[in-house]
Amino acid sequence: MAVAMLVGGRNIGQPVVGPAAVARLAALGITRVSLLGDQSGIGVVLEGWAFDPAHIDEAVRAVFPGGGQAVRVFREIENVAVSMAATERSR
Repeated sequence: MAVAMLVGGRNIGQPVVGPAAVARLAALGITRVSLLGDQSGIGVVLEGWAFDPAHIDEAVRAVFPGGGQAVRVFREIENVAVSMAATERSR
Protein backbone atom coordinates (compact mmCIF):
# COMPACT_ATOMS: atom_id res chain seq x y z
CA MET A 1 0.00 0.00 0.00
CA ALA A 2 1.35 3.40 -0.92
CA VAL A 3 1.18 6.18 1.67
CA ALA A 4 1.92 9.90 1.41
CA MET A 5 1.35 12.81 3.76
CA LEU A 6 0.59 16.36 2.69
CA VAL A 7 1.51 19.04 5.23
CA GLY A 8 0.41 22.64 5.06
CA GLY A 9 0.82 25.56 7.43
CA ARG A 10 -2.08 27.41 9.02
CA ASN A 11 -2.23 29.89 6.13
CA ILE A 12 -2.99 27.21 3.54
CA GLY A 13 -6.65 26.89 4.48
CA GLN A 14 -8.76 23.83 5.06
CA PRO A 15 -8.30 20.74 2.88
CA VAL A 16 -11.12 19.85 0.51
CA VAL A 17 -12.61 16.40 1.07
CA GLY A 18 -16.03 16.80 -0.52
CA PRO A 19 -17.53 14.51 -3.17
CA ALA A 20 -15.62 15.99 -6.14
CA ALA A 21 -12.24 15.82 -4.36
CA VAL A 22 -12.91 12.31 -3.12
CA ALA A 23 -13.83 11.19 -6.65
CA ARG A 24 -10.53 12.61 -7.94
CA LEU A 25 -8.60 10.85 -5.17
CA ALA A 26 -10.39 7.55 -5.80
CA ALA A 27 -9.47 7.81 -9.49
CA LEU A 28 -5.82 8.01 -8.35
CA GLY A 29 -6.19 4.76 -6.38
CA ILE A 30 -6.49 6.42 -2.96
CA THR A 31 -8.86 4.53 -0.68
CA ARG A 32 -8.28 6.22 2.68
CA VAL A 33 -7.80 9.85 3.73
CA SER A 34 -6.89 10.88 7.28
CA LEU A 35 -6.82 14.50 8.45
CA LEU A 36 -4.42 15.49 11.24
CA GLY A 37 -3.79 18.88 12.74
CA ASP A 38 -2.38 21.03 15.50
CA GLN A 39 -1.85 24.73 16.12
CA SER A 40 0.87 24.96 13.45
CA GLY A 41 -1.01 23.45 10.53
CA ILE A 42 -2.74 20.48 8.97
CA GLY A 43 -1.66 17.12 7.62
CA VAL A 44 -3.49 14.89 5.18
CA VAL A 45 -2.49 11.22 4.96
CA LEU A 46 -3.35 9.50 1.69
CA GLU A 47 -3.32 5.70 1.38
CA GLY A 48 -4.24 3.21 -1.29
CA TRP A 49 -3.24 -0.14 -2.72
CA ALA A 50 -3.55 1.20 -6.27
CA PHE A 51 -2.13 4.66 -5.46
CA ASP A 52 0.99 5.53 -7.45
CA PRO A 53 2.90 8.27 -5.57
CA ALA A 54 4.18 9.50 -8.92
CA HIS A 55 0.76 11.17 -9.22
CA ILE A 56 1.04 13.02 -5.91
CA ASP A 57 0.77 16.43 -7.61
CA GLU A 58 -2.74 15.55 -8.80
CA ALA A 59 -3.69 14.51 -5.27
CA VAL A 60 -2.33 17.78 -3.85
CA ARG A 61 -4.43 19.78 -6.32
CA ALA A 62 -7.53 17.77 -5.37
CA VAL A 63 -7.11 18.34 -1.63
CA PHE A 64 -5.62 21.87 -1.68
CA PRO A 65 -6.91 23.39 -4.93
CA GLY A 66 -5.80 26.93 -4.08
CA GLY A 67 -2.51 26.39 -2.29
CA GLY A 68 -0.76 23.35 -3.68
CA GLN A 69 2.60 25.07 -4.04
CA ALA A 70 2.72 25.68 -0.25
CA VAL A 71 2.20 21.99 0.60
CA ARG A 72 5.07 19.82 1.76
CA VAL A 73 4.87 16.21 0.60
CA PHE A 74 6.20 13.41 2.78
CA ARG A 75 6.72 10.15 0.93
CA GLU A 76 6.86 6.77 2.57
CA ILE A 77 10.39 5.62 3.34
CA GLU A 78 9.75 2.55 5.46
CA ASN A 79 6.75 0.52 6.59
CA VAL A 80 7.28 -1.59 9.71
CA ALA A 81 4.71 -3.97 11.17
CA VAL A 82 4.74 -4.26 14.95
CA SER A 83 3.64 -7.42 16.72
CA MET A 84 3.63 -8.61 20.31
CA ALA A 85 4.21 -12.20 19.13
CA ALA A 86 7.98 -11.71 18.79
CA THR A 87 8.19 -10.17 22.26
CA GLU A 88 6.22 -13.02 23.85
CA ARG A 89 8.44 -15.70 22.24
CA SER A 90 11.60 -14.15 23.68
CA ARG A 91 10.34 -14.40 27.29
